Amino acid sequence: MARVLCPNCNSKATITSREKQSDHVADLYVSCTNTKNCGATFVSTIAFKHYLNPPRQDTAQLAASLLRNLPKEKQLELIGV
Repeated sequence: MARVLCPNCNSKATITSREKQSDHVADLYVSCTNTKNCGATFVSTIAFKHYLNPPRQDTAQLAASLLRNLPKEKQLELIGV
């Protein structure tokens, strides 16, 4: 879980709402929890950048697709038959 900090006082902040900009980008509306000394509200943007490890299903589909493009004898060799 991501922690959001206030850019003014570095205190914890609470996400109050989210506005989707696209499939992988959203604006987060945030309030500082340090209401006595700060109380700032601000908008922060969060975005998906890239996978470190692709989802298993995607990896399996890619492997199956690559195998289908090989000659039958090479397919059998790779799967150990």
